[in-house]
Amino acid sequence: MRKKAEEITEKIVKNIPTSDNGAGVLCMTKSGQKYQISQNVEKMKFTLWKVVDKGFIKIRTANSPVDLYDLVPWDE
Repeated sequence: MRKKAEEITEKIVKNIPTSDNGAGVLCMTKSGQKYQISQNVEKMKFTLWKVVDKGFIKIRTANSPVDLYDLVPWDE
């Protein structure tokens, strides 16, 4: 059985890791909050990041970006 998405602890990093070297997607909620989905091409993984003043908070890693879209609070 495959995990749909892996839980990650909250920690602020200054930059998205260079290992996430694929195309990314910037998501913006109605209130203007920004979230970034990055891609690690070698591992075929996608990571959702919340964009904050001092960098990024890693929310979750998944096998598909579609698995991460529901985690973005679009209506907030």
